[in-house]
Amino acid sequence: MKYFLIETNKRNHIPYAINVNRAVDIRYANREMAYKIPNCCVVDMKTPMEVFFPDIIIEPFLMVSEEVADVIEMYAPETIFKTIYLLETKTEISCTYFMPFVEEIDCLSDKTKMNRGKTELLEIVLRKEAVENKAIFRVAGYTHTYLIGRMDFLESILRRGIRGIELTDLEFEQGEEKI
Repeated sequence: MKYFLIETNKRNHIPYAINVNRAVDIRYANREMAYKIPNCCVVDMKTPMEVFFPDIIIEPFLMVSEEVADVIEMYAPETIFKTIYLLETKTEISCTYFMPFVEEIDCLSDKTKMNRGKTELLEIVLRKEAVENKAIFRVAGYTHTYLIGRMDFLESILRRGIRGIELTDLEFEQGEEKI
């Protein structure tokens, strides 16, 4: 089965300066600390002249549209969600997202390439035994969200017409074989 890194396509005019008001403490943006984040948060943002709201926003923390949240719930019913209301007070533009706390898995192979400080992943190589039977998950141990989805999960969200994402095909640690 193939797996892909899911990212927000930054070539679109997406909201920026999200969470300047620190309504969401990103230190708690993980499954173990989810209880410390309120069920509903109004989060500041700034928008460009022509704003585009993608279905998945990776930074500063993971947020998904209702359509994506529904699919996550189908594939990972144990996922916890918090409601995020993005609001630009100056223009009164708003959008509702959901913050999923998907499972975090230690799944990186020794062949994964990282930056010098080992804080950023440059090329992800997965261990097959760690990701088997996982439809969607995050790479454990990083503050940046590295969201990974299995092919059937991605087909489900793409059939629902989601927009604004980039996908990168990932490899197994065995080398040539792709997943």
